[in-house]
Amino acid sequence: MQLLILRHGEAEPMQIDDAARQLTGRGRAQVAGICERRTEALSAVKAIWASPFVRTRQTAEIVADKFGLSVKTEPLLIGDTRPQQVLDLLQRGSDFPLLLVSHQPLVGSLVNGLCGTGNRYPMGTASLASLSTEVWADGCAELDWLQHAV
Repeated sequence: MQLLILRHGEAEPMQIDDAARQLTGRGRAQVAGICERRTEALSAVKAIWASPFVRTRQTAEIVADKFGLSVKTEPLLIGDTRPQQVLDLLQRGSDFPLLLVSHQPLVGSLVNGLCGTGNRYPMGTASLASLSTEVWADGCAELDWLQHAV
């Protein structure tokens, strides 16, 4: 099974409500650039799950619009969710390849935890990782590639 994990693009500075922060113009360009550089992988995606925060939904919508998909809002995909909760959700089944759009520290914890790599792989804004596995458990996935925004 293939899982793609995307951190949202650059967002506006924190004001009052973190969940309401929107993507900046640069953030939108970062996500569009990732879509261009990884068109082949993203065009194979069958489902997109995104955190309920505005910036992640906006990020997911950029991908969804480009590849003709819809976005499912998944409340568990906020930054401070324990990775095991997401792994449990994945084990209940989905259409793969699946794209998760979320926040730090969750995206880094998922990538590095599934690959058993500590903190080896950083997930900057609009970083996209592709992982392959047969089992949703720590240390059981292979990192196919990691694309950072430019």
